[in-house]
Order: sequence, then structure tokens, then C-alpha cells
Amino acid sequence: MKKIEKKHKSIFNIVLETIGEEKNKMFLFIFLTMLMVIFNLLTNFVNKIFLDSLKNDKPSMFIDKALVKMLGGFDNLHKNLWLAAIVAIAFGLSSCFINIIRRKLEGSINAKVGYRNQLDLFNKVQRLPYSTLKKMKNGDILQTVTRDEETLRRFVARDMTRSLFYTVFMVLFSFIILAFINIKIALSSIALLPFLFIYNFFGIKEVRRRYDYVDESEAEITAKIEENIQAIRVVKAYNNEQYEINDFDNYLKDYKSKFFFYRKRCAVFFTICDIICFSQIALTTIIGIILCSMGDISIGTLSISIQFSGMLVWPIRNLSSVLSNMAQAITSYARMERIRNEELEDIDSGITPNLDGDIEFKNVKFKYDDGTNFVLDGVSFKIKKGETIAIMGKTGSGKSTIVNLLSALFPYTEGSITINNYELKDIQKKHLREHVGLVLQEPFLFSKTIASNLKIVNPDITEEEMFNSIKIASLDQTINDLKDGLNTYVGERGVSLSGGQKQRISIARTLVTKAPVLIFDDSLSAVDTETDIKIRQALKQRAKDKTTIIVTHRVSTAKDADHIIILENGKVSEFGTHQELVNKPGLYQRIYEIQNRIV
Repeated sequence: MKKIEKKHKSIFNIVLETIGEEKNKMFLFIFLTMLMVIFNLLTNFVNKIFLDSLKNDKPSMFIDKALVKMLGGFDNLHKNLWLAAIVAIAFGLSSCFINIIRRKLEGSINAKVGYRNQLDLFNKVQRLPYSTLKKMKNGDILQTVTRDEETLRRFVARDMTRSLFYTVFMVLFSFIILAFINIKIALSSIALLPFLFIYNFFGIKEVRRRYDYVDESEAEITAKIEENIQAIRVVKAYNNEQYEINDFDNYLKDYKSKFFFYRKRCAVFFTICDIICFSQIALTTIIGIILCSMGDISIGTLSISIQFSGMLVWPIRNLSSVLSNMAQAITSYARMERIRNEELEDIDSGITPNLDGDIEFKNVKFKYDDGTNFVLDGVSFKIKKGETIAIMGKTGSGKSTIVNLLSALFPYTEGSITINNYELKDIQKKHLREHVGLVLQEPFLFSKTIASNLKIVNPDITEEEMFNSIKIASLDQTINDLKDGLNTYVGERGVSLSGGQKQRISIARTLVTKAPVLIFDDSLSAVDTETDIKIRQALKQRAKDKTTIIVTHRVSTAKDADHIIILENGKVSEFGTHQELVNKPGLYQRIYEIQNRIV
């Protein structure tokens, strides 16, 4: 994937976009947060009234007077101080009850936002063009869909809701109350906060920059692990475990150095924040003591001033953590947007004609986006309905590229490809892929039963149709030998089956699509020669009306085809039947002679 863009949406827009349909719950959450803060402050205010009653200091503020009146007046409260304890407990329990509701709302918002975002990202990945996916690293995609989504969701559904709004209400109400108590106390309680805000604003940018590096390094680790798990058989076959461990160690060292660099900056950042916060509380306490000794404020007022100063400062200190998480969330959002902003593959527009197998390539040229030379350079040939065509050539000659173009996985650069005289580019891709069945060189089976793997391409297939495809793929004896038959679980990527068995299931899966065009991209090479012959004979007998294209390296597989196409350097160098090409000097003749000598 590309480097992280430096320009980002505002955090406000990111939050609104992420919350989506949960806005009403968010507003309710904000309202409940405000109520909880009010009850927390009232609980502390009751302590002030309690201390003032002990010193026989009568209430001087409207909040004091309202609470004292609620408790039956100053004289009654002075005689029954336990009433203040009951009220404090009631306020505290109310705050706890509201917090329980808040946490449930938070969980609901978290779960629904996560569900929607992950489904949206997965949907985007599924609908990206094949050419785009080929440019991306699997580890980057996994990192974005899982960890980056979780980082953004955690910030929006937890930090933003639980911490940010709590801080706003606590600071606002605390300062207003302190201002009513004594303006000097109120001003002293925020004297150092501008320095904290300024430091947070500039310091968090460096924290975010360093986290970008950490996030990219972690994506590299994810990609390495994913690649190594897929290649574990190759690693073991070449006794390459130690090399891979050492290579992975280099990835970890890179991550460790970047993570240490990031955490070191975080440590400095939060330590300085703590120093400012403690200094602010100390300043408020000193000024409060001076005012109390001068008789300007009561002991109760001093006590609540110190409490409110802490309640005002520490939420702002914790806001530093929120800002740090916000930096991570913005980075994660940027990575998610890179997937979301990719142009989706259009599989729905286009014509949907009847396609029964007449195919023609006219002077087709193609090169990959990152390539300089044409992989196909003026390729032309015709395939009639019902014909079997074999395509042979050296590695890199363009065989698989022809397969990719016929499946519309890549757009051809120049020339024309038609099916039944309809230009391939004009045909709806979804319709095209329903009529072109592809058996890949490397079969992929999902971690399901054999029957489920077959039904993926045709959920409405009958058991009779399933067994018919299985017989053509020469898989019937294998199925009969399995204890659970079609209900046998194949394991992750078909790990419980041999390479030949996986390939035959893949062939059967393509056959159940009933596509009029069948393409075997070197997919018969994984089965033995005898099975290869059986499959091709069964295809001729039971699927004789289908147009079949077989990409192969075996002369034994190609010789029974109606025509054979030989590709060299992206061009058609030979075209004809087996007998014609055997008697003609060229690549096919040389391959035939080499393979005959081996036999």
C-alpha cells in the first residue's frame, strides 16, 4: 500500500462518519455523562456543607442554600449531620446507576460500529479490482481490516465518549462552581492550563508521527507472518526454519526500535503533563490556604476548592491519553480510507448477451502497470464453440495472462477480444464470469465440507449434478473412500487433502457452474497422467458442447486438443494440431522430443 497521506479529515468529521447510524445513542450518552458529572459534583458539594456545618458557617451560595433547604434547614442539618451522609450516598448511587447505563450504551455503540465498519471494509476488499489487490500486501489489508478498525472504533466508542465529553462537562461545571465560590480560586485553578493545552497541541503531533512508523512496521510483521504460514511447507522442505527465524528477527528489531522511539516520546510527553497538573493543584492549594487564613473563604470552601481543582486538572491530564489515542485513530482512519477510496470493480454495468463459446483474439496487446514490455504483443487466434484448445509456451510467455484477460481480471491494452462477436470490454463482468469457468493453477479450498466448497459457485445445485461433476473430475472413487463422503471437512486451505485431490475438487467446483467456456490454467499438472487422461476423456464425452482451453506444459495433455497454440515472447509462434506441430520445426517439436526422451 502507499505511504500514509499527510492530509486528514478533521477529527469531528471522522467521528461522525464512524458513528454513522448510532448518533442518537451517542447524544443520549452525552446527556447521561452530563448528569453523572452533575451528581459527582453535588456529592463533593455535600462534603462542603458538612464541614461548614461543623464550623457553624452558614451557606452563602445558591447551591449551598438549595441543598441545605432540601435537608430541612441549617439548624436541622447542624443537629442531624447524618442527613448529609445519606444525601451524599444517594448522589453517589445515582451517579453509579447512570454510569451503568452509559457503559451499556457504550458497548452497544462499540459493537454496532465495529460490525458496520468491518463489514464495509470486507465488502470493499471483496469488490476491489484484481489488479489493485495484486499491488497490496496481504499483511497491510489484514492490519487495516482488523487492528486499524479496532483502534479507530476504540477511540470513537470509548475515548471520545467516555473521556472527552466527561472532561468537557467536568471542567466546565467545576470552573463555573469555583467562580461562584471565589473568583480568585477559580482563576488560580486554571492558571497553568493554557500551558498544558499548548504543550498537548504541539507535543501530540510528534507522538502521532512516531506512531505512524510503528503502525507501518507492525503491518510488515503481519505480512511476514501471513506469508510464512502460507509457505511453511516450502520452508520445511528446504530446512529453512532458522533463516526465516533470523529474517523475522530483523522485522521485530525494526518494530522494537520504532516502538521504543514512540514510547520514549510518550513517556516524556505524559511526564511533563503530570508535572504541569501537580503544579496546578499545588498552586490552587497554596492560594486557597492563604485566602482561608485571611478569612475570605471557609474550611469547607477550601476543601471543595482543592477537590474541584483536582477534578478539573486530572480529566485534562487524561485528555493527553485521549489525544495520543486520537493520533493513532487518525492514522488508522487514513489507512482504512486508502482501501475505501480505491475505485471498486464495476461488475454490474455492460451487456448480458448469450455466450456459448466462440472466442476470438485480434492483435491483443497487454502489459502490466508496473511493466515496460508487452506480455502479450499482437496475439491473434480463433476458438470455435465446442473446441478444445491447448496453450503451451515457456514460463513468462503470456499463457496465464490470456486466462486473466478472458476472465476480465485485467483490461487488455490494445486490440480486441470477442465472445460470440461481442467485445469483452462491453460485456457485464458478472455475466462474463458466470459463463467462463476457471480452474486455477493453485487450487484454493475453503475450510468447509467438500459439498460446501462445490456449492459456493452454485448454491442451488442438486446432489445428482454434484456427483456428475465429481465423476468428470475423476473424484468419485475418492469421495466413496472417505468416511463422511461429501460432508468431509477439508481443513484450512484443504490441508487434509493431497494436491491432486484438491485440484480435482477445484475442477468439479468449476464444472457445477455449467459455464459454456472452461479454462484449465495448468490445473491438470497436479494430477497424474492417468487421471489427466480420464478427466479429459470425461470432458469430451459429457461436456462436448463446452469450449475448453487448457494451459499446460505436458504434450500428453495437449496432443488430443483440436488445436494447439504455442506462445513465445508474448506472440503466437505456432498454431495447429498435434500432428502438424510435431512435424514442423519449432518449440512444440523440441518439447515433444524432450518429453518423449524422458518417458
